[in-house]
Amino acid sequence: MFKNKINDLKIETIFLFFCLFFGFIFVFVTAPFMVADESSHFLKAWDVSQWNFIQKNPSITVPKSIGDSVGNVSLSSNDADDIMKIMSLGRNDYLQYFNEPLNAHETQKISIINIYTYPPMSYIAPAFVLKTGEFFNLSPLILLYLTRLINLITYAIIVYFGIKILPIGKYMFLLITLMPMTLSQAASASGDSLNNALSFFIICLFLKLALNKKQIQKNDIILLSLSLLGVALSKQIYILLGLLFFIIPKSNFSNIRIRLLYFLSIIIPPGIIVVFWNLLSKYYVSSSSKIVSSTFSNGSYLLDFSYIITNTLITRFNYIATSFVGYFGWLAKCYPLPLILIYIYLIVLVIVSVIEINDFKLLMKQKIISILIFFIGSLALLLIIFGWEPAGSMVIGGIQGRYFIPFAPLFFLTLQNNKLYNYFRDESNQIYLKIFVLIFIGICLIISSYILSFCLDHAHYGSI
Repeated sequence: MFKNKINDLKIETIFLFFCLFFGFIFVFVTAPFMVADESSHFLKAWDVSQWNFIQKNPSITVPKSIGDSVGNVSLSSNDADDIMKIMSLGRNDYLQYFNEPLNAHETQKISIINIYTYPPMSYIAPAFVLKTGEFFNLSPLILLYLTRLINLITYAIIVYFGIKILPIGKYMFLLITLMPMTLSQAASASGDSLNNALSFFIICLFLKLALNKKQIQKNDIILLSLSLLGVALSKQIYILLGLLFFIIPKSNFSNIRIRLLYFLSIIIPPGIIVVFWNLLSKYYVSSSSKIVSSTFSNGSYLLDFSYIITNTLITRFNYIATSFVGYFGWLAKCYPLPLILIYIYLIVLVIVSVIEINDFKLLMKQKIISILIFFIGSLALLLIIFGWEPAGSMVIGGIQGRYFIPFAPLFFLTLQNNKLYNYFRDESNQIYLKIFVLIFIGICLIISSYILSFCLDHAHYGSI
């Protein structure tokens, strides 16, 4: 009876329950602005709520109450005094800020230099909440928590429908979409919440179209194009996911002309948006010039880029792995999951990806395309971040594991082992696998919730 009930549970339903249950916990036990760059994303969302979709300089106008809240309860530097000030805050200190009215007419200038050129797509839903909160004169911290809630709900809905149409790798997707780091981003004011959700949905949709052996319809292309447009207006590097078009077999198209037309239909509109936005915001010139000057200031840098990547992976691997799986807090002061749990999570991801039984199998060609997109995307991320490193740097210090989360499913999909199919196809084995995955995710999220609650009083859990 118990096995039958477990077997009847759909993965997308399990995701929705875990995401909303633990997501709500994450929303309220995570200290204000205690997610990487959350204060900047919150300020950006406010600016979008004031109909400012394009910023040509990092200085924006916000209510003084918001500026004071951000300044008093968020950590934006490595300064020892700032860290000690934040570490001295506890629940009671935060509660007093909930009673402070917004008073939007009293304003000040504040800088969001790290994200001011981001497109507005990721901030539309939060901006609606902030505009409504402005009407009711809600306090800045209440607005922050409402922003987190709308981001969480949006993430849950988009990923739910993605997993629902996913033909393979559902347990693997469950582990990635409910990974503590992923859920922490989803339950925050960060624009990464929507970007991750759209990226996961795009991968799921491409896999559905590639494996159902049906003719591709116009509605499928429209949905893909809209999803990629959403990513192009969120974080543009992830439009590389559009190259997954090539995992769709040629037989799924009526002819070569239609295949080419459909490909151009999903690639050209996002491409135009990327170029147009960069030129409009004047980001393309400034960003590219920094990358070029940093990379070519010494001719050997380009030749040594492989060494720089290798050196980064060797010296920063623990940090990258931790900030991929479970890393909470500010960049200057963080509270990670225990390192042993980080590696256990990665091992479980690998094992589940290998032994999970699916009704469909990826062909070798499809696996090669997936892994190539993963590596191209990862190298592009490394190159962009390297462009912001000081001249002469031989390590990419600004890299964080969370940047790779949208590309991560492409790597784990390639681990599917068709030779193990007959051994693990037994239904009871798959039920035990489902039970294990659910228990494992639950334990990891409970530990994460405890750490976040512990951090709310800023006890010294530890840092990396």
